[in-house]
Amino acid sequence: MAATAAGVSSPRLRRSDLLAPFHGSRVPVVDFDGGFRSRCVAYRAIMKPSQCFSHVTAALIYGLSVPWRVQQSADLHVAALNGGRAPRGKGVVGHKSSLGAEMVQVHRGMRVPRVEQVLCQLAAMLTVEELIVAGDSCVRRKNPLSSVARLAAAAQIARNRPGAGELRAALARVREDTDSAMETLLRLRLIDAGLPEPVVNRPIPIGSGIELHGDLVYVERQIVVEYDGDHHRTMELQYHRDIDRIWALEAAGWRVIRINRSHLENGAALAVARVRAALADRGRNSP
Repeated sequence: MAATAAGVSSPRLRRSDLLAPFHGSRVPVVDFDGGFRSRCVAYRAIMKPSQCFSHVTAALIYGLSVPWRVQQSADLHVAALNGGRAPRGKGVVGHKSSLGAEMVQVHRGMRVPRVEQVLCQLAAMLTVEELIVAGDSCVRRKNPLSSVARLAAAAQIARNRPGAGELRAALARVREDTDSAMETLLRLRLIDAGLPEPVVNRPIPIGSGIELHGDLVYVERQIVVEYDGDHHRTMELQYHRDIDRIWALEAAGWRVIRINRSHLENGAALAVARVRAALADRGRNSP
């Protein structure tokens, strides 16, 4: 144990102000809240150089959008590199991986595979739609972690791994520049209902050299579909900006359809109906 090697006595390690979240790990009670980050930090202290966080754990470290059903477990996913023996122990899901050290990097202080490899690992755990959402978050508009081309190249190399078919199907529908998982789901619901695919976060010129972004844009019909998440309502500055932005778009001749979570219930029937009606109306009355 690193603490013993550093001269910390055995009685000190057994004191009540220390916790042992994993075998061989000791952390001060005041520094451990049981949350995801604190568990990763605790395990990092005992992680071997030939190991890294992987699968769902690595996805959460990257901030990828993965479903609650796979992230609700408190266990951490840890992989052994170069085909080494999978780590074992309470609170750990061990994996044996063929990845080499050259495919591992440090992100937010944690050793993880490159994000393209993480998406390949998730392919055996997620549905096609869940993989699309996760893939979109890899190539998001703000601080993207990868590109569709790099994800596709990694999927090609992993073509014989479990979930490879699902991953190929998902990547065909992954789009760059998304802002949220709900925005992705809205796009998928519109397409699955037979509506044309909108352009994601397209810059819209409104005159005087000013450009605004629309979440989902039907360029020819001059329609913008906006997904309003909770932050659009609870953050006062964002709320005011939204009002001004929508006013500017409408003044420039664009029709804005605002969608929230409630409109995505029942297969997004209400959202689909509103967008379908707007497309039909603008088709008859093109601006």
